[in-house]
Amino acid sequence: MCVDNYPPERLDSPLFTSRSSEIYSWEGSRLLKLFNAEVDPFLIENEKINTVEAYLKGVTKVKCYGMIQIENRTGMIIECVDGKPLISLAGSHPITAFGVPRLMVELQLQLHQTQTNIIRSYKEMVIASLDSPPLAFLSTKEKEIIMTRLAFLPDGNSILHLDYHPDNIMSDRQSATIIDWMTAARGVPAADVAATLYLLNEGEMIPGLNKVVALALESVRKYLCKQYLKEYQRTTGMTDAEIAPWRLPFLIVRLGVWNIESEVLILQKKIRAALNE
Repeated sequence: MCVDNYPPERLDSPLFTSRSSEIYSWEGSRLLKLFNAEVDPFLIENEKINTVEAYLKGVTKVKCYGMIQIENRTGMIIECVDGKPLISLAGSHPITAFGVPRLMVELQLQLHQTQTNIIRSYKEMVIASLDSPPLAFLSTKEKEIIMTRLAFLPDGNSILHLDYHPDNIMSDRQSATIIDWMTAARGVPAADVAATLYLLNEGEMIPGLNKVVALALESVRKYLCKQYLKEYQRTTGMTDAEIAPWRLPFLIVRLGVWNIESEVLILQKKIRAALNE
């Protein structure tokens, strides 16, 4: 399905707004994810491919029904899944917070046990990020070092989400599913774990949060991070030594793909620090 020139005045107010898109009600049980005009069309196409593949593989309930064009913006029509983001659910039902780390691990293990040849390679994603404008601060020598390190890391065909945190898990307290597949890739599970550790420990939180709320959420996510890692390692036997080499590749992808203005200088410093380790 592809619809062109849908009248924007027919849209109600967005249900939710993120850095890259707005979510609107659509026909029946469907939603319209309308990407901001500046979002790279390549990333939008990847989200469509990733969402379709994840749905067909049974690791998400989010079904893609097709694309739509509204003036200079591209949209994706998707299935609306029941529930709230896991972090919101934990806020309204605090007792559920204790089960969040285990649920995160259960869903992520299902991902990591699922193989794909359709979703793009994580290593290729890292290499492409090295050539993006935000990574121009690196010298040719530094990029060569990164490429050498990357070549020694293992390949894999597991589905990786790479933006895996409680806000991208929808739950109605009976079941849960993973959403937002723009940055998914295929590779080894340790790479995805490294990404989640960064997002829970260091990633920028939602812009504009009240300082008191932000402080409370910071404490919550630190707790979740510690318990998540403990549970993942207990369940799988994965070691810190397997995870650590994937920190630098994720820092590169975070800067090259997300390119969040407030994180640029911070990530540049972290990339240089990781290069010197």
